Amino acid sequence: MEGNGKFKESCDFCLIGSDRETYTDVIKKDDELVCFRDICPAAPHHYLVIPRHHIVSCFSLSEQHVGLVKRMEDMARAVLHEHGITDMKDIR
Repeated sequence: MEGNGKFKESCDFCLIGSDRETYTDVIKKDDELVCFRDICPAAPHHYLVIPRHHIVSCFSLSEQHVGLVKRMEDMARAVLHEHGITDMKDIR
């Protein structure tokens, strides 16, 4: 499936998104997104939310991805809320 935009074997994030990778602490997932703890956290609640399909880089995003990015943000906020973070002023 490599190179078709859906899944790329050489991409660590694709491996996490496909449920093949086992060393990551997955916090929440659905059919489209996966949230997991950063392997080198810079904060106590350092999580990453990724789409299950391959995106080359943030520079490859376009207007068609606005909904996806909003859903990623919604999942991130939900995970923070579930972990007791209610002040959303100091999040990134």
